Amino acid sequence: MPRLSFRIRMLLVVLVVGIVPLVMLGLWLTRTAPRAGERLLRTRLDETLDQAVAQVASRWISERSDLLFLADEVEVQRILERLGTRASEPAGVEPPSSLKDRFEELAPSVLAVSVVSSEDVRLVSVERSPVGSRWLDAGEPLPLGVVVDMGIYAAGDGSRLGTLRAVLDPQALLSPGALPPTTAGLVLAAFDPSSGASLLPLPLEPELFDTPSFEWQTERWLSTRRILGEPPLILAVAAPLTPFIAPFEVVARQGTWLLLAVAIAGLGLVALLTRRMTRRLAHLSEAAQAVAGGDLDRRIEPEGRDEVGRVAHAFNTMAESLRRTLAELTQKESLAAVGEFAATLAHEVRNPLTAIRIDLQYVEEGLPGESPLRTPQSRALREVARLDDTVSRTLEVARSGRIRPRPIDLREPVHAAVRAARPLLDEKAASLSAECGPDPIDAIGDSGALEQLFLNLLRNALEALETGGAVSVELSVDGEDALVTVTDDGCGMPAEVRERIFEPFFSTRVEGTGLGLPISRRIAVVHGGNLAVESEPGAGTKVTVRLPTLAPSAGEKNSKVPPDIL
Repeated sequence: MPRLSFRIRMLLVVLVVGIVPLVMLGLWLTRTAPRAGERLLRTRLDETLDQAVAQVASRWISERSDLLFLADEVEVQRILERLGTRASEPAGVEPPSSLKDRFEELAPSVLAVSVVSSEDVRLVSVERSPVGSRWLDAGEPLPLGVVVDMGIYAAGDGSRLGTLRAVLDPQALLSPGALPPTTAGLVLAAFDPSSGASLLPLPLEPELFDTPSFEWQTERWLSTRRILGEPPLILAVAAPLTPFIAPFEVVARQGTWLLLAVAIAGLGLVALLTRRMTRRLAHLSEAAQAVAGGDLDRRIEPEGRDEVGRVAHAFNTMAESLRRTLAELTQKESLAAVGEFAATLAHEVRNPLTAIRIDLQYVEEGLPGESPLRTPQSRALREVARLDDTVSRTLEVARSGRIRPRPIDLREPVHAAVRAARPLLDEKAASLSAECGPDPIDAIGDSGALEQLFLNLLRNALEALETGGAVSVELSVDGEDALVTVTDDGCGMPAEVRERIFEPFFSTRVEGTGLGLPISRRIAVVHGGNLAVESEPGAGTKVTVRLPTLAPSAGEKNSKVPPDIL
């Protein structure tokens, strides 16, 4: 299975952590909006029904008081005593007119009143009509309304004589128009508890109110009901659900689309940001691979000051440090190789020099005492001895970094190097000028090693000359340091060559060893000094060696002079 890229994994994390929850939230809003609307509508229906019950109770209290007064009327009790269990008489036998007058004083919401015996026989009934109140015959039905029974008791002993049955107008009790509108399409219903008959005109079937929710004309309705004890009445309200939850569904859909748009925009923004960041990380990865492959000059341009920018800056620092470290390691390995080479070279040079010295000594023994050849023969022996000592000490410095310090006059190794360079000077037909000054320049060092240092510089200068060129050597004092400057008017060096001249075994000449300048700088460093090169193509080369000197008055060693072993 292929591994997912860092960018894809980041996008998946954003998708799982951010986008998916937003989508789930949108789906949850879409699904819960109808339920929330249903709960809110049912709450509104309950509030409307509570208001209707409160309205009925308020009006019933005032009407109940009037009915109680009517039940206590003496005429009502006389009717029960006179008629007993008999039904009201036909026309011509009218009840007392005072009862009719008292009925007309009741509120208009009382549609009819009946006096009922204890055997539940209707004795007298009076009904309100458009033209006034009238008596009802025993066989005539009472008007449709809310039926309320109230006891009639004897004034003396308090025994129950019968019942005062009143029929109340439900519309007068409820006054639906007085209720505040709660939702569109609200229907208020009232039912008789005993018969279940609807007491108010309804636009839909009364039996639908028996369930909490129902379907009517392809719409879903919610209903709620309340049973009242006094007056005995069942109140119910219903309302269509669709118009009520439609705004919630619209808001939920809009919110879902908005969340989806935000999710898509967020995913796109994250994709752009991750693309930018992963592109920078890809550059880091490519640079790291390049450095791992050996390209230590690879660098990254830091973009911004965020974490990736700081990593890029740290990478550049690390690469530069690694380059310097490897260069130092290479330098040390090269110097170690120089040391091994120096040991071999010392062995190869000393053997021929020993043979030459022995041969010269044999020649000396065979020469007559007065022979003029004894002078050049003695000079040759001295030069062989000096050469052996110079080579040995120079190669010892190159190999181990050790010198045998002693007080010297820096003019001596400079003059010795100039004399040794004369043969090459003659081959080039070049001119050499040396300015060392009349006064000694005292220092602590190894004369043979320093002679080899200056000789290497002179050879390099002479080899860079065209026929007839010029080389100059100048020894001067700069504060507590001595400066030995070797200048030539040769071809000079380009920048790419100048950067590598101190690398061991690097040379632009086929026959060169590439050890002259590395060994020369090492000799200068172990003496507490340094070596600097200035060169431009076509403008010649200037090499400056800076070495510490002795204080002229105290004759003590300068603090920059190295100890015996460096």
